[in-house]
Amino acid sequence: MKEIPWRVPLSVRLQNGIERRFCGPYDALDFLEHEWPNHGRRFHRAVRDCRAALSSLQTAEVARRSFIDACIEASMPFEEARRDHTPALTKSTSVRWRH
Repeated sequence: MKEIPWRVPLSVRLQNGIERRFCGPYDALDFLEHEWPNHGRRFHRAVRDCRAALSSLQTAEVARRSFIDACIEASMPFEEARRDHTPALTKSTSVRWRH
């Protein structure tokens, strides 16, 4: 599997307060499979889409949107992060995708 980076990484605040950075479907899938706090419908979709992106069956951006939906489902705030590791947003509000 080849890692395909997201155009814009995500910074996610975990339930213990630690902030983690995710740069692509490989990072997201590893976290989903080994550390994710709850396994709802959006979690399962994110796992499926991240695996598909790593196998070139889905785009990395679709996997990113699914990961964001899983974050929302798990009540984990997130924001877009710049590649230089500086958060793109200074507010504590979360970016949310509308479908």
